Amino acid sequence: MQLKRCFLVVSFLIGCMPLLEAQTMSTQQYIATYKDVAINEMKANGIPASITLAQGVLETQSGNGWLVLNSNNHFGIKCKNNWTGATVNYDDDARQECFRKYNSAADSYRDHSQFLKNNPRYAFLFQFQAEDYKSWAYGLKQAGYATSKTYPQQLIKIIEDYNLQQYTLQAEGVATAGTFEDSRAAKDAEIRDDQPGRTTAGSSATISSGINTAAIPKGVFEINGRKVIYLPAGTALIKVANDNDIKLRNLVRYNDLQDDNLLPKDMFIYLQKKSKQGKDDYHVVKSGETMYDIAQAEGIQLRWLRRRNKMEEGQEPAAGEKLALAGYASSVPRLAKQAPKEDPTEGDLSPRAIVKDVKEQVEAAQQAAQQQAVAQQQQQAAPAQNSLPPGMVDDLKKVAEVKPAGSNTPANPVAAPAAPVVKNTTPATPVTPAVKNPAPAPVVKNAQGPLYHEVQPKETLYGIAKQYNVSIAQLQEWNHIEAYDIKIGQRLLVGKM
Repeated sequence: MQLKRCFLVVSFLIGCMPLLEAQTMSTQQYIATYKDVAINEMKANGIPASITLAQGVLETQSGNGWLVLNSNNHFGIKCKNNWTGATVNYDDDARQECFRKYNSAADSYRDHSQFLKNNPRYAFLFQFQAEDYKSWAYGLKQAGYATSKTYPQQLIKIIEDYNLQQYTLQAEGVATAGTFEDSRAAKDAEIRDDQPGRTTAGSSATISSGINTAAIPKGVFEINGRKVIYLPAGTALIKVANDNDIKLRNLVRYNDLQDDNLLPKDMFIYLQKKSKQGKDDYHVVKSGETMYDIAQAEGIQLRWLRRRNKMEEGQEPAAGEKLALAGYASSVPRLAKQAPKEDPTEGDLSPRAIVKDVKEQVEAAQQAAQQQAVAQQQQQAAPAQNSLPPGMVDDLKKVAEVKPAGSNTPANPVAAPAAPVVKNTTPATPVTPAVKNPAPAPVVKNAQGPLYHEVQPKETLYGIAKQYNVSIAQLQEWNHIEAYDIKIGQRLLVGKM
């Protein structure tokens, strides 16, 4: 009886050996087992090997989860309506959900690639570079691959802890097995030189000198969940606003710009209001980057970027510093010795100054309108004999000083002949005029003539049209100009009285 019992125990242990081995698989063992499969799938379908392996490690608990042991499902892909293969039921977001079952791990990896490649909601992921594993991680979460709020951070940590980026580089032919560290350093240096940042949906992009514009998507794409477009220097914002059905003042505000002048350099222009925080936890400052560059790169409002890092207007961080994009920094980062001169958002942290400036502009506009109305009323009420024909005053001034009739000051003989001599028949009684001290009629320059404006530095056609309450089309028609091209010192007709 005792011998029989020992035989049963031994048999049970032998039968459980595969399961025990599977349950004790380490993360390194899982990676070593499936790295070649991930590399082959990247070559065939374009999904970064680092992302594929990180998802496999996370979804299978390094190959030890119930689902992978019972279905070879390495990526937690559910049945969906188009699945016709074998299935298993497993408690996930809900009880006994349907999951796909595969004959082998290779089949699971292949289906994972096809699942991402053929699903429209994941199409934007393939705009990212394969080395940009952070954008892929955040993009997967944005597209709804997983419900966990920390899914991107978990993938990124696995990739960085186990150097999974080496397998992406191997698939690209940049690195070979056993020489990853040297190859990665060279690749990182190449990325820093040729493409300082990312131009991707769901993560970040960096504006700096030498940016690789070939890697930037054409047309409208997304950064930090906001629609954005990359435009060359010299682009007119009014055209961008019209093409995208956005108010010009909103476009200026969305991009933390001070005015609507032509773009001074190639840059990202947001078509939506930027977020108050970035997708990543922090941003590492690159050489030459300003706070404005970083705000545009990460799709975060400049004032919130300053607020999160306890920085004042005009302060610029030193290269290599980490700026908080979510949450708040514990202290002010190390600052650059000399802050860059360029800051298109001067004054954006002074709400009182903004309100005061707006009030002054409104009051000035109201005062100008009132003065114009008063001048018109006085001109209409003045007697016809006290008025000169339109434009005559300016013409006569070219010859000699002239003042309209009715003034207390003697007029120039050319403009008004001397009054006839009257004999003094009653010297003791002075002649009393019907109206005592009549007020002279006001002099209104070109009251009924055209109104001109001389173009000043930094002025735009839109700003001039707004100043004189006319449309851009009217200014173009009156001055026979095309597009929005105007020159400093140019004399524009801005009104016809």
